[in-house]
Amino acid sequence: MQFQAIPRALIVLCALLVSPVAAASTIHAGDQLFVTVYGHPELTGPFAVNAEERISLPLAGTIDVHGLETQQIAERIKRALGPYLIKPAVDVQLKSQPDRIFVSGGPGGVLKFQPGETLAAALADLPLSGREVASGASADGATRSDDRLASTATSRIDLRRVGVMRDGKSLGTFDATELSADGGSGPTLQPGDTIVLVDKPVAVRVNGAVQTPGVAYLWSDEPLSDAFAQVGGLSASAATSHLTLARAGTTQVVALGDAIFVRPAQNRDIVTVPSAPRVVVAGLVDKPGTVTLKTDFSLLSALYSAGGPTTWANLSQVQVISGDAKTTYDIGKMVHGDTSQNPQLKDGDVVFVPEGHKVDSKSIFQSILGGVGLLLLR
Repeated sequence: MQFQAIPRALIVLCALLVSPVAAASTIHAGDQLFVTVYGHPELTGPFAVNAEERISLPLAGTIDVHGLETQQIAERIKRALGPYLIKPAVDVQLKSQPDRIFVSGGPGGVLKFQPGETLAAALADLPLSGREVASGASADGATRSDDRLASTATSRIDLRRVGVMRDGKSLGTFDATELSADGGSGPTLQPGDTIVLVDKPVAVRVNGAVQTPGVAYLWSDEPLSDAFAQVGGLSASAATSHLTLARAGTTQVVALGDAIFVRPAQNRDIVTVPSAPRVVVAGLVDKPGTVTLKTDFSLLSALYSAGGPTTWANLSQVQVISGDAKTTYDIGKMVHGDTSQNPQLKDGDVVFVPEGHKVDSKSIFQSILGGVGLLLLR
């Protein structure tokens, strides 16, 4: 019996020497465990916890260690070895933990941990793109600029409701925007902690001519216009008028700058941004060529964008060619309020202004603009 006790003591001593992490804690992915099966050196050694929080052992197979402490893991290994060994004796020690903080929600991933890491410092390391996680962290967690945190607050993450989990238990929910405003740092983090991020409560879908169409998440008091910032802003081809807003079962046409965009968004709003039509204007105009109609899609807008008609242009026979169809319009009738002579144009349409009688059409065109009070932007 004395001979058997000595090697067991030596094995325990060796396990302790390779296991510098003494405090009992819940095991996480990336942790290194030292498993000792007494009397069976072929089953004894270091084992890494994989991303699914499992370890794979000879004979015992795959052991789920999620949410367990080392003593509980040892009991699971003993049960798994039961069919193969008589009364197996197992010890599990935490050999090392990665210097990492886990991020759940938002961009996800992991952050590099440094001693003194705080919640505010960790949040300042979150990427705005959501594609990767920065690993740099200051030693005291209090030297980072608040600018990064402020920028993150404009994204989809609800920084008013940031949770921290440790060993499967919640440390609470924190308002990171309030911490930033007050110069606070929040709780001090430990390796293996998980920062839990949730999306802001109002979801707005933005479609059409924006940089990255998709869903933007806003606070209930954020204006609808902030949705554009989250999708990267308008694309170069976007029109600033004729946007459609679907809300609560109804659809309306709006333009950027309308009052509705400075009011709070509503959950499940859908905003569709059209592409600005590109129209060819040919014939007797000051600047023949292709024009882009960002603010007004009308025939009059196209003529204005092309510099207006020349002196001898025939405004009574202006042609609009759309696909295989050709329609003639009498712009002069607009002086008398006939808006049917000012059609809406589509992308790819061609406008042709022919030569007419020796009448000063340029003056007539200017009077039409003044009469209808049209505000056109190039």
